[in-house]
Amino acid sequence: MFDAPLVRRDFLRVAGAGLMAYRMGGSRAFAEPGTKDADAKTPVDLDPLDCRWTFGNHEPISMYRRIGQASTGGIEGNALWLEDWHHWFDSEDCPRLMHELGLNILHSRFYKGMGWQFESKDFPNVKRFVENCHKHGVRALAYVQFSTLYYETMQVEVPDLADWVAIDEHGRKRTYHNSYFRWLPCINAPGFEPYLARMIRIALTEGGFDGIMFDNCFAPPCYCPRCVALFREYLAREPHPEQVFGIPTVDHVLPPPPRKYGELLDPIGQRWRAFRCERRTALFRRLYEVGKACKPSAIMSGNIAAIRRADMAGGVALVPSDLQDCFDLFVSQSGNEPGLRDGCIINRVREMKLAQALDTHILALSDSDAGISRDAESKYVLNLMENAVFGGIPTDRTVLRADPDMVSQELVKFRRPLLKKFDAAVRAGREGLKLPTYAPVRLLYSRESEMFSEQSHRALLAAEEILLRHHVPFGLLPTEARTELRIPADCELLVVSDQACLCDAQVTALLRFAQRGGSLIVTGQSGLHDAWYRQRRTNPLAALADCPTAIRRDSVDTAPVRGAGWTIRVAAPNDDGRRLLADLEKLWTAPIRIDAPETVFAEVKLGERQAAVHLLNYASEPVAAGVRIAVRPELLGSCDGAFAAPMEDVASTRLTVAKQPDGQSCLTLPGFHDYAVVTLTRIIHDR
Repeated sequence: MFDAPLVRRDFLRVAGAGLMAYRMGGSRAFAEPGTKDADAKTPVDLDPLDCRWTFGNHEPISMYRRIGQASTGGIEGNALWLEDWHHWFDSEDCPRLMHELGLNILHSRFYKGMGWQFESKDFPNVKRFVENCHKHGVRALAYVQFSTLYYETMQVEVPDLADWVAIDEHGRKRTYHNSYFRWLPCINAPGFEPYLARMIRIALTEGGFDGIMFDNCFAPPCYCPRCVALFREYLAREPHPEQVFGIPTVDHVLPPPPRKYGELLDPIGQRWRAFRCERRTALFRRLYEVGKACKPSAIMSGNIAAIRRADMAGGVALVPSDLQDCFDLFVSQSGNEPGLRDGCIINRVREMKLAQALDTHILALSDSDAGISRDAESKYVLNLMENAVFGGIPTDRTVLRADPDMVSQELVKFRRPLLKKFDAAVRAGREGLKLPTYAPVRLLYSRESEMFSEQSHRALLAAEEILLRHHVPFGLLPTEARTELRIPADCELLVVSDQACLCDAQVTALLRFAQRGGSLIVTGQSGLHDAWYRQRRTNPLAALADCPTAIRRDSVDTAPVRGAGWTIRVAAPNDDGRRLLADLEKLWTAPIRIDAPETVFAEVKLGERQAAVHLLNYASEPVAAGVRIAVRPELLGSCDGAFAAPMEDVASTRLTVAKQPDGQSCLTLPGFHDYAVVTLTRIIHDR
């Protein structure tokens, strides 16, 4: 139907069919993405420290047979024993094993995009599996494929399925990567959203699932006549098109072709990106509401790809900071398996810090995370502990790894004691892990800068790398769409690292913050352009030159970025971060200093009477004795210190605290391999 490029005949036909069918939710479909309803998000019973995520058998056997090759978890699609494995997985034996290993939450197969009429024949088996999970204390989320239409089976049920397909810039149907039999959907197709809503209702009401996990919540741009018409309608909201776009009417505008990230200055290109993101966000918000209407306790989650990858807005039409009210749980799948490779400290900390800033739970997955391959014990421990420390949900895939013997007993034998040790470490250190994250330094995460500027994206990566490698406690401060910046009261120093696109209200908030005594560092072109990357006559942040609590410089902190997509690979900063660290020293006295190798990342958590300094080693070599921590009295007053390395069976041991003349408490640590925690406790003096 849409095999040919757009022509006037097609446009008129689709437009005449009634665009109201595509405006699902009326003005809400175009709602300003930065406006959030405080009551929109329903709290869920989900404590990451209590969760141990595993993978269910999340694809029907028909899908494995159709692809005929290895899939997620190394499952061989053409294996003759696959039916037996499916039966074992659905039986009570598999959830019983999960329970024995301490694994208590998963996503499992429900709907793969092959059409419900076809897939429903497996529904009795799926329901039995969910019942077996619940018998053994395992919560199950229904896997719902978002980005696939298997036309070979689904067209029997949906004869006009071709009308649901996304169209590329050449007029061709889009497919899922190289799978020619998997069409990608157009999210604006009138039948697509109701179909997904129906899947949600069946899963939560008839299937007994505890929530939904949308997989592949992304899609490249669609150029079908319907999307072109909606885009023109979106552009028509601009009252002064000639002033903004340089043309008197948008009636004949066509969406621009895909482009590399770079710097997006084309005003139509910017609106095309914003339009796609806003439509997708509105869709996910409506689907979230469908799930909550069915079951308020349902955990609504989605695999939105690596949430910190470059050009998410352009490539997959998602702005993570807009999705706060759309999901209870982000599933962020990436190649960021923690470890040291080629001088780059690969980690998922960036993903977890963004989720933390958005007050949303996160399941940060990497392809080799926690059990796909049997690597060294330390690698497995690092995966688990990184999640526990930075707020992600620990994950293990032992039971997913299909085996002719149903499950690899060798792998189970290897993982079981490590999982038990991890559970014991979390129980023993729970108080220190549950303390609020101490983040006196914030990095501005500018929504529009991420959307339109690769330069800004790289500058933020570099600033993060400096703070991580030098153990400065920090968090992210995301902006909302073209709205005033709300700087939290506990932000002692704010860094704006070459964030190119800032609206007037955000600039005003930065100036006000500095004028009221807040410490502020601004670099590069920050402030020179508005939210649509339009250059101002002068940079209003130049006024910071006369502010004693602010530093503004044109130079930008940089680091070699060797990958910013599937795997984020940032090497050591070009000047080792000395310039940014010197700026910090001029404006701010760090209440806690950690002297450790750059391959050790620190997360500081702080309560009224206690602090916990969590240390993770990303290098394969052990950390030698001699790591030092200096605590100023304004943080905890006089304090005692204790050291533990629970994954190495090193129980909590009191440390000698050296008191300095200036009141600092200094502690020197013994060596450790993967993870260590230092607990600092305020000394209460009796009167």
